Amino acid sequence: MKIHNIFPLTIVHDKIEISEEERAKLVDSIFSSHAQSNLKHNPENAWTGDVHGFEFLLKQPDFNNIASLISKKIFEYLKVLSINTETIDLYFQRSWATITDKEQKITFHTHSQSNISFAYYLLKPTNSGGIVFRSSDPANAISKNIFVRDKLEKGLLETNPYNANEAIFDTEQDSILIFPSKSSHGTMPNKSGKKRISISGDVSLMLKDSKGFEHL
Repeated sequence: MKIHNIFPLTIVHDKIEISEEERAKLVDSIFSSHAQSNLKHNPENAWTGDVHGFEFLLKQPDFNNIASLISKKIFEYLKVLSINTETIDLYFQRSWATITDKEQKITFHTHSQSNISFAYYLLKPTNSGGIVFRSSDPANAISKNIFVRDKLEKGLLETNPYNANEAIFDTEQDSILIFPSKSSHGTMPNKSGKKRISISGDVSLMLKDSKGFEHL
């Protein structure tokens, strides 16, 4: 018997290492933005700068270096998909910081307005929670809602790589994850007692020469 897994969702997991001096400067800048935020948010959820008026983080001068490094990683992601990067420019629609405090999390969502999204972990204490990707329509779902938690609890099935509809990446500090924006994702609760800080963004692909192309 042969098993063929086809039509994958490809997520790049890589690292961007910066100096501790640069990290401290970026963290201070993000905390400053947080202090200026006047909008209230659900204390169970992380603070996200994009909905508090700080949605162009990577355009700030202090973030020039990390923006350049992230762009390079995105181009590497495109090469994995065999996209000719010489024909493409990246347009950062928005970029923001997320501060996740004790027991906070981010609920499942998508970024359907863009092509590529990313999350870079500027501060990532141990046990501060990983990112979770979820499929609302698993390709192997032979019956509607067969791969859901209550079916596991009732003994109908056991989880294996062929029927899982969630994947957890408990990354380390300086990790970056790059993925299609349409992918449903959220985060696990922060159990560390320390703040987790990530930098995220939404990117659109723009053709340098659109002649003969309907899209991009």
